[in-house]
Amino acid sequence: MIRLAQMIRAVVGGTLLLAVLAAAQSSPLIMKHADSLAVARTYGTLLLQGRVHFVHDTIQFRTQRASWNKNTEVVQCDGGFLFTHPSGSIQAQTGMYNKKKEVATATGDVKAADSAGSYMFTGEHLIYDRKQEILTMPDKPKLFQFEHQKDSTIDTVTIEAKRIVYNKKESFAEAFNSVKVTQKDMVVTCDTGYFDRKNNWLSMKGHPTCDMKNYHLTGDSLFLVLDESDKSLKSALVIRNAHGVQQEDAKKGSPGSVTEAFGDTLYCEFANNKIERLYVNLNAKGFFYETDLPDYRNLMDGNRLDLYFKKGKMDYAVVSGKAQSTYFYVKKDRSVAGKNEAAGDTINIVFDAQKNAVKSLKLLGNSTMASGRYIDLEKENRNKALKEAAKQDSIAALQKEGGTVATLDKKGTEKANIEMSDEEKKKKAQKALHAFELRKRMKDMAEKKKAADGQTQKTDETTPVKNDKNAKKETEKK
Repeated sequence: MIRLAQMIRAVVGGTLLLAVLAAAQSSPLIMKHADSLAVARTYGTLLLQGRVHFVHDTIQFRTQRASWNKNTEVVQCDGGFLFTHPSGSIQAQTGMYNKKKEVATATGDVKAADSAGSYMFTGEHLIYDRKQEILTMPDKPKLFQFEHQKDSTIDTVTIEAKRIVYNKKESFAEAFNSVKVTQKDMVVTCDTGYFDRKNNWLSMKGHPTCDMKNYHLTGDSLFLVLDESDKSLKSALVIRNAHGVQQEDAKKGSPGSVTEAFGDTLYCEFANNKIERLYVNLNAKGFFYETDLPDYRNLMDGNRLDLYFKKGKMDYAVVSGKAQSTYFYVKKDRSVAGKNEAAGDTINIVFDAQKNAVKSLKLLGNSTMASGRYIDLEKENRNKALKEAAKQDSIAALQKEGGTVATLDKKGTEKANIEMSDEEKKKKAQKALHAFELRKRMKDMAEKKKAADGQTQKTDETTPVKNDKNAKKETEKK
């Protein structure tokens, strides 16, 4: 019985709709008023002047000059164009109405709006299909959608593109080429965009980007869901080549922070314009750092990355699948003391939101062995400083001795690095260099001779001494 009643209602509703359409088709196009009327040379065409007023069914339009072709039932308006219908109005410099097709065309400084005040179009050209309730704007269009809030304020969504098609029945807009959607502090750009006002979502393709205060999203395609109550961003899905950036400004003496994530798929959730969760899947990579230490980037790398936030700051992170992480330990004086490197199947990281630092780290290993190490950067820096000081002392000594700077290359060989401002100083430095090399050669030769003399002395000491008689005879012979 219920199904039968539903079928009856559907049939009755369809019959009424057909009856309305049939009535619109059968109702005549009536000229209500014109100050003057003339018959044109073209057969069946009337020329109308002064306060021209036409009516067709529930629509009407006005102009100062019009030509009416009664055969084709087309009216061309050249003295301004004001087109009104029960659900809205269209204003333009010129216009045309085709009674058979029930299509109105407006050109020149076009403005179209609905009677409820929920949307407005501006542009240079508009085509309105009365049957389908579809508006098409192919030339410099802008679509403004107004949302009346409970506090009597009006929230505005602006869509700009080279071409926009708006379905009034479905509250659905399509935008093509150089698309830009603006709502409060959110700006979305893409090549092709779809906006479903009823269901509160936006879909973008072709180099889409989404920028909000402190947030940036980009990828091959982007899907945004808006909150039903205040139209703020509720969630975002980025597919392929996903990249997300979250920034927090410095507050009360604490530095700002930056978090970035990359992967094949990225999904994030928002509440009160603050990020709550960020999920990255497949080839997930992420890093975060504080704005006063941009060179010290804490890294997270794995197959999957889950980040959780509190009041916009990172609270908890899980790196899964061949997970790796690197984070730096920063002291109260903002000096970097060391860094932790970890690897495993899963890495759980807990953050201290007050200090913008890692609070604890837990490793789990199965297929990948869990491992970690701490590198003392302060010790490394001290050693580097000592080496640099020794190097500077050597350079100073060489400068004092030869008037030139000698530095050691990677193999340990000495070479001269001469930088002179004029030819005379350069020659002087070259002489000093030659003298330095000569002294070095002489020093090497002296060391070699000394080594050879030592060897000779050793050989003489081991040679047996001849008897005194033989020695005396040899002396006499000589």
